[in-house]
Amino acid sequence: MSALLSACATTTATPPPAAVTPVHRAVPVARNAAFDWSAERNRIVKRLSGSSEIATQVRDDGTLQLLLPGAEAFSRGGTEPQPALTASLDRVASALAPSPEVEIRVFGHTDSLDSELHNLQLSIQRAETVAEHLRRRGIALTRLHADGKGEAEPIADNATEAGRAKNRRVEIVLRPFE
Repeated sequence: MSALLSACATTTATPPPAAVTPVHRAVPVARNAAFDWSAERNRIVKRLSGSSEIATQVRDDGTLQLLLPGAEAFSRGGTEPQPALTASLDRVASALAPSPEVEIRVFGHTDSLDSELHNLQLSIQRAETVAEHLRRRGIALTRLHADGKGEAEPIADNATEAGRAKNRRVEIVLRPFE
């Protein structure tokens, strides 16, 4: 037994690991010196106005938030977008296609009916599905980021069906590349 322990305790000199290059790196878009984020934000809002399925809001930090209600966007526990959501996403893609200087962050949210881990995984999958839909509609992958918030950021009371319906949503946050 001591031979076994001593064999385990022996050290061999191993070279330090080589620097690891990240597999996924954001590819920055060349910043257009003449790019006017305020004007571009207003153009996007105007293109999306008139849609009852897409709410727009300029946030305090200057980013533009698009809110897509999710109660009818996905089937219960599902990740495939329903026709109403795909129509809204097609409209979003059309509005964003001519803006390569704009970064698109997609966030999925759920209600609190299932476990926290399940809801987080579901929200991530839904955000990735939305980002993939936008990519298939011509938005460059380098502009897209997807993440899920699960049940962590409710906007309504999860104790009622109406509140849970409001919490099931997709948010898209737009900002200029830095």
